Amino acid sequence: MPSTNRWTVRDDDHVPVGRVAVKTLRMRLDAVWAELRASLCASSDPTGTTMTDAEHVHRLRVATRRALAAIDAFGDVLPARRRAWFEKRLVRLRRAAGEARDLDVLSARLSRQETPEARSRRRLVAMLSKQRDQSRAPIRELHEVLTEADWPGRVDRLLENVDRRRRQPDFGSYASRRFKPMIADFFAVADGPLRNAARMHALRIQGKKLRYALEIFATTLPGKAVAHCRKSLELMQQSLGEFTDHAAAADRLARWARSADAGASREFLTMLRRDETAKAAAARKAFSRWWNPARRRSLRKRLEQASKRRSA
Repeated sequence: MPSTNRWTVRDDDHVPVGRVAVKTLRMRLDAVWAELRASLCASSDPTGTTMTDAEHVHRLRVATRRALAAIDAFGDVLPARRRAWFEKRLVRLRRAAGEARDLDVLSARLSRQETPEARSRRRLVAMLSKQRDQSRAPIRELHEVLTEADWPGRVDRLLENVDRRRRQPDFGSYASRRFKPMIADFFAVADGPLRNAARMHALRIQGKKLRYALEIFATTLPGKAVAHCRKSLELMQQSLGEFTDHAAAADRLARWARSADAGASREFLTMLRRDETAKAAAARKAFSRWWNPARRRSLRKRLEQASKRRSA
């Protein structure tokens, strides 16, 4: 049995693709709705552990990415107009959660940071706290809009009859056909030069898409290949995340330093921006050493072999 996780629908790869699509999309779209509601206040996870709104905002962003990956994976069997409605709203949710998450990460980092300019740091943390509160407003507004639009009902309508349509390919055949272009899209970026933050960010996004697609198609692939590829992609995301967090912080601090709100903190903001820029550069070099040609070839070989073995 292939290695799977809780986001993978465990079903026979000979069943019609619509059946797996309905189960996968139901699970992921319901997760978005649950995290959207939870992100508006502290609550508990399924184990009963109390979570902060920052943790739920992070989980909301991840949930929107997983849902978008599922819609992309099963786009061929979904009604076009209803699919487009969800894609548009999920992108808005992802952006709103991303903005809030970036502020959460920067605020947490500054709160822990020990600097001689303790007074300036405390002032910035207080200002960031206000910005964090403001960043929740778009999430609350989207919750109100989507509540009024009847998100749960729209999920039902998106998925109705998807698993009953005639002439559907089996899930295994469909997965093989859809997964191969995703591998190609990933390596189109992964094999290119990583000269700037935009390219690094593009690689991280493609890596996320491939990892979430791997979750969806895991049961159609050899278990050892799934486990190895998932681990490699997770490590890649962690390493890239270190870079993107510092790069995002440096960009925000630079914009803040140029704004009229900087005031007496402008010099301190500039100093922090330089520090984040230096850390981003170090993280980029570390990633480039790790993401070497041999590692890329190994991952490509395993992904392509897994795909060929299923389609054989």
